[in-house]
Amino acid sequence: MINYKIFDNINKIERKDWDEIFGDIPESYSFYKVLDNSQFSEFKFYYLVGYQEDKIIFIAPLFTADFNLDIAVAGWLAKVIGFIRKVFPRFVIFKTLFCGSPFAEHGALGIRQDAQVQPDLVKALLNGINDLTVKTGSRLVIFKDFLKQSTLFLDVLKKHGYSRVESFPAVSVDLNVASFEDYLKSLGKSTRKNLNKKLKQAFSRANLEIKEAGGVEGVIDRIFQLYEFTYNAGSTKFERLNRQFFLQVSRDPGLGARFFLYYVNGKLAAFNLCFVYPDLLIDKFIGFDYDISKRHNLYFVSWAHNIKWCIAKGLQYYYPGQTGYKAKISLGGRLITLYAYLRHKNAFFNFLLKLFIPFLKPDDFSGSIKKADV
Repeated sequence: MINYKIFDNINKIERKDWDEIFGDIPESYSFYKVLDNSQFSEFKFYYLVGYQEDKIIFIAPLFTADFNLDIAVAGWLAKVIGFIRKVFPRFVIFKTLFCGSPFAEHGALGIRQDAQVQPDLVKALLNGINDLTVKTGSRLVIFKDFLKQSTLFLDVLKKHGYSRVESFPAVSVDLNVASFEDYLKSLGKSTRKNLNKKLKQAFSRANLEIKEAGGVEGVIDRIFQLYEFTYNAGSTKFERLNRQFFLQVSRDPGLGARFFLYYVNGKLAAFNLCFVYPDLLIDKFIGFDYDISKRHNLYFVSWAHNIKWCIAKGLQYYYPGQTGYKAKISLGGRLITLYAYLRHKNAFFNFLLKLFIPFLKPDDFSGSIKKADV
């Protein structure tokens, strides 16, 4: 029999137990600890831990947040939702319990390797989630952004009323190259020519300096301002960081976080917050002063810098984040399909949600972009 406990802080789980369950995943114990300590107003974090006797069998990171269904729809349906929102501001906005992380590259559900995926495990997982929905007043449950290999286990959720839908895909640039020149050769002719042109323009128009830092307390206000510029300019909004998050990341050397800072004529005009792992660089968060960055092509400068940095460090993969797919695909990225499972507690609304499924599309990809499962 599997019992479970729900914790509201990762400090209530021993790090050795976490590492034993999850192994070496990018979003580590330290990363979740930063999330707990960042005091986000939009998110509240929980951890569902399953036990068989005194042995931990699974750990499910969870969080609560409002979910706006309209971020996953487009076209006429999005217009209809927008019209109804003028009268009912919270139409299809649900208090939601998510399994996963608002900031991870993909969903994480830790199950002990030697544990058998048995009905008791699924029962304990779903019972724990149900208890937490009652405690938090959540009406919708979403297992967020899971890789294809996770569906081998998660498809059992469909027997419990959940629907499966594609999420916004992740992007990976596979760097099986020895130099930046080799990377350029892997691109299409027009893309290669355009990128080279933009890089030459950037460095000829101003004194452009790139700095790498772990701690950024001296420029934290400017970094958060740049992040806010980018967040407010984006069409797809879900997670929102705060100043405390950047401070927490900056103060923890164990996270493997690196800030790449882009100065134009001495003024900080852009940044990337990246996380370094044994064979991978994750470009987690960015910020741009658009009045400066557009003139000096800082998006392409930062892309080229990160590719060069990965090659120099011997990293095999660069993850540049979700959304903005057209540019990323043209620059050598491939899409990694991610899946979500969702269920509304109310049977009628869950039925309506199933009717929405055909319209829940993460983006309108052109026919030239092919998704790749890994």
